[in-house]
Amino acid sequence: MEILLYIIATFSALCIALPVHEWAHAYVAYKQGDPTAKTMGRLTLAPFAHFDFIGFLCLFVFGFGWAKPVPIDSRNFKNGKKSDFLVSIAGVCANLITGVFFIILSCGLHRFAPNFATDWGIYGYCLNIFLQVVIQLNFVLAFFNILPIYPLDGFRVIETFSKPNNRFVIFMKRYSNLILIILVLFTYFLDYYFAYTAGQLISGLTWVFDKFFGLF
Repeated sequence: MEILLYIIATFSALCIALPVHEWAHAYVAYKQGDPTAKTMGRLTLAPFAHFDFIGFLCLFVFGFGWAKPVPIDSRNFKNGKKSDFLVSIAGVCANLITGVFFIILSCGLHRFAPNFATDWGIYGYCLNIFLQVVIQLNFVLAFFNILPIYPLDGFRVIETFSKPNNRFVIFMKRYSNLILIILVLFTYFLDYYFAYTAGQLISGLTWVFDKFFGLF
């Protein structure tokens, strides 16, 4: 039962974290003048519009993964490189904001209903797992996507401000699949990076909001 509840909570968290990330790219692109994503039905929070089977499976197995990339035509952007940059970081920012929102929600629940995980029976138990997973997942997605590897968001930011035919950009576009495979094979080191970085930030924010709710 505990395993089943964890799977349900994880799936629910994925149905929030992944669509939020891709929707943010689509929304900012639309605001910057590119209607491509909206035309193709990607300007939505509906989970299966952004579903990518391999990326989804990697999230379950390895703890990091991806959704189906949002189609973007930068020729439609109103502000050139500025638009490129805003669209590139939109997904990461959306995951960080979502993660902070659920940290606030979790801190509030633990302040005003400290025993909800047990008092509310199976629903409280499942909610508690869901909050832990959705917070961690949003921060992990954010930190995974800022890696400067094609086609991740961190690479897009570097590409935006690089000169044409930059050696790093060419190298990454040529060998990114191999690099990602190597990262998967050395999941331990990548997990340490995610767990430590996200864990430190989550702990710090949780402490801040715990102190805030303690004032009431």
